[in-house]
Amino acid sequence: MASSSDPWSERPQAPHRPAEPPQRSISEILGTPERPKILPGVTPSWPGHEYGTNSAPPRHEPIPSVPGAVRRQRAELEALRDDAARQYRAGDAARVEVYANHRKDAAVAHGVWAAAAWLLGELEASPISQETHAYPYTAREVGREETRALDCVERNAWRDVDEDYGAGVLSALEWATSTSRPRPVAQ
Repeated sequence: MASSSDPWSERPQAPHRPAEPPQRSISEILGTPERPKILPGVTPSWPGHEYGTNSAPPRHEPIPSVPGAVRRQRAELEALRDDAARQYRAGDAARVEVYANHRKDAAVAHGVWAAAAWLLGELEASPISQETHAYPYTAREVGREETRALDCVERNAWRDVDEDYGAGVLSALEWATSTSRPRPVAQ
């Protein structure tokens, strides 16, 4: 048998009782202060408090008689379509103002015309993908066509579509869905 000084011996040990949980609340232990009272006319000074107006931009109200996501009036879209048609007929003398590098101004003007006519509901098929949707188009359908036009310009997809035509479609859709973009064709 092992000696009593052997730590591995089988001698009986006194059982340990589990520690009792403290009976005080956390706020008593940590001393959580009360929330300060704000007097009328006084601005609170603790972090995370919101002041003034909401910093998020307001949601745009849908404009009647144009597809979702379009921020231009119907008359502006009609004027863009007419100006793009005039510039397309001008051929090599067409004046277009798009940021993409392009070789054929008439093809860009044709793309602008096609996008404007599609947004007005005058063309049944979308300008890049040739898909048909019920008019007025949703913001998702307009955004998808804008993405396809960008893919066409960057030559990631839609290689059968002229990239200058795609640049015109892209610039017209970006202009129509924004209030800060420059007009893609001259008036």
